[in-house]
Amino acid sequence: MTDLDTQTRRRARLDLPDGHRLIDLAFVVALTSLALSGFASSYTGQGFLVVGIIGTLLGVLIATAFRALRWPTVGALLALAVVFFLLGGPLCLRSIGDTAYVPGGGTLGELTDQVLFGWKDMLTTLPPVDGTGPLLVLPWTLGLVSGFVGAVLVHVHTKRSWLTALMPVLACALALVAVIALGVRHPQSLWLQGVGFAALALGWLALRGRRESATVRGGSRGIGRGIAGVALLAVAAVLALPMANAAMGSDSDRTVLRSYVEPPFDIGRYPSLLASFRNYVELPASAREERPTNVYDKELFRVTGAQAGTRVRFATLDRYDGMVWGASNDALPGEAEDSFQRVSSVIDNPVKGEEVKATVTLGEGYRGVWLPVIGALRSMDFESGEPGVKAESFRYNLATSTAVVPSGLHPGDRYSFTAVTPPDTVTADDSPSSSTALPAEGTGFLDGPASKWTEEATTPMQRVFAVAEHLKTEGRYSDGVKKSERTYYPGHGIQRLSDGFVNAEVMVGNDEQYAATMALMANKIGVPARVVMGAVVPEGGVVTGKDVSAWVELRLADGSWRTLPTEEFMSDRPPSEQQPQTQEPLSGTVVPPPAPIPPPSDLGEQADSDLRAKMASKSAEKDEKKAGGLPGWIVTVVTYVGLPLLVIALILGSIIGAKALRRRRRRGAASVSTRFVGAWHELVDHARDLGQQVPLSRTVTRREQSGAIASERAAALAREADSSVWGPAVPAPERAEAYWARIDKERRAMSRRAGRRQRWLAAVNVTTFRPGFLRR
Repeated sequence: MTDLDTQTRRRARLDLPDGHRLIDLAFVVALTSLALSGFASSYTGQGFLVVGIIGTLLGVLIATAFRALRWPTVGALLALAVVFFLLGGPLCLRSIGDTAYVPGGGTLGELTDQVLFGWKDMLTTLPPVDGTGPLLVLPWTLGLVSGFVGAVLVHVHTKRSWLTALMPVLACALALVAVIALGVRHPQSLWLQGVGFAALALGWLALRGRRESATVRGGSRGIGRGIAGVALLAVAAVLALPMANAAMGSDSDRTVLRSYVEPPFDIGRYPSLLASFRNYVELPASAREERPTNVYDKELFRVTGAQAGTRVRFATLDRYDGMVWGASNDALPGEAEDSFQRVSSVIDNPVKGEEVKATVTLGEGYRGVWLPVIGALRSMDFESGEPGVKAESFRYNLATSTAVVPSGLHPGDRYSFTAVTPPDTVTADDSPSSSTALPAEGTGFLDGPASKWTEEATTPMQRVFAVAEHLKTEGRYSDGVKKSERTYYPGHGIQRLSDGFVNAEVMVGNDEQYAATMALMANKIGVPARVVMGAVVPEGGVVTGKDVSAWVELRLADGSWRTLPTEEFMSDRPPSEQQPQTQEPLSGTVVPPPAPIPPPSDLGEQADSDLRAKMASKSAEKDEKKAGGLPGWIVTVVTYVGLPLLVIALILGSIIGAKALRRRRRRGAASVSTRFVGAWHELVDHARDLGQQVPLSRTVTRREQSGAIASERAAALAREADSSVWGPAVPAPERAEAYWARIDKERRAMSRRAGRRQRWLAAVNVTTFRPGFLRR
């Protein structure tokens, strides 16, 4: 065995970081930790920060270890991916059970899904999100990537000292930008994220800039300048906060992605509960068999922990389209909370009032998607009936205090929650909100009655109460179920409310018509109003269909919504059995809901059949795949194992292809002399890929480089390249082709001596793609 063979197989000396690099790595961990602390307003608890810091430390450790061992960067990336999937389950997915500790298909699939789509879940979930749930993958990923990239860039050198100093600082700053973009509009701590991060970043930047520019160090003068610099940075950072507040305003919100992402949930596909109000009215014994959806005498749910008289909200209906009052997103323009968003077990709901802790158990008469709740929710815990599925699909609207579970509710489901019941009374002396609601199109028939019924009132709120008094005094109550009252049809479309109610000789209807008209009248007058479907808890806490009612909420000047009870505007007197001679039956029957959805279920929930249709569609798709496609387990393996392997293969193939393209370009250079230079570079690059320390500098000659290459013919090849490039005559192309053949032969010989593992690593080593001026 020759000395050259011994040199090829010799283990390279560990390239451990020196004192300066250890300081740089400490700054990477500190700045990334400060950046991740901005998630405090987005998560419950401090688990996100622990996971993020662990990820940062592991990212730094992987980058440092692979550099110390002089292993290729591709290997470091693979190690980073292995650590992500191996530890991601125990750290981030503990909430899914013991399977999180085993890197099986489910765990790997969930981690992959969160990496690809977790940001969307974060932006469409009402903060703070569950600090023990799958969304912990976000800080875990940011910590790993920021720590790894920052540690890699710490060792990168360029011609420009300022760029060398800036690159790792910029990597940590990008992590801060990502946290802010994925966070909330109000920062967790301006002092921590702003002043603290800026002070550390500027100090580190100054330290690296001074080091890279080779400033003289040492001596009392240097220490004095360092102390002065630190003091100036501290003063600048402290002054930055009040100056920024003065320029932007203390109540300014920062720009985040959450403000521009529309929650991908369409509440409009669920029909209005008000349109099915007659499912809750009392029917004669002879008609009960004809209306199996009627739940008047059935138990809807049982409430414990709430006092009798407490209002339970099913749904807030805040938009009228001429056909029905329905729930909507963004009924109040300019209010970011007015949308149905995913929420975690804890809800940041800044409403003041009396706290309530209640448990609800659904009875035989309740099913659908609308979740009965009290007041403004602070927390929610599903206890039975696939609680994980319900918690995942649960949506809540802060502006309307309405909860919905798209996966469906069924008898026997139980859940507990804490809520706050704010002040709920309203009088004619209260001041309404200055934000006027636009009257719905087609409601011009209310203009005359609104003026006539409120002639003696002076303020908008007094006019609203005058309308309520007129409806209660002049109206009559009927559910339209008696034989003599069947001409009073259900529905609250424009035709039913105009010709069949307001403009009729006698106003006759039930909660549906009264509440719909009252809310439209209030909006017409200029007081924002909406309809609420719900129930009042009776003694004993058992709510049945007869306890369900519809009331109206009015918005006051302080932004709160107050209840105008049903009894304030609805008459309880029945109509005369002798019908007016001029009254003609209304054409048609029940006004259909706006969406093409089947008739309501026990709670007026067409959504049940909609969900069943979707489930049937999915089942049919699965059967179709099984019949004519691949088995499900093969699809799972391909999705969660094959795709990551394909990405890795594409990366490795791209590296090999780039080297082949570079070799072809060098070999086909226009100048023959340049072909000799390219051939020599090919030999040098191959030696570097094999781990040999070949010096790179503009002052190093080819003969000096040949001494560091583990090849017996390197010196002769270097002399031949020098004589061809610097010789008196231009070499012939045939001579360059012969030189390339000898270079290729020597490269193959070096590979054979290196061993199989080292040859594989050399093929995907990206060391030679680093610019020649980078120091090793």
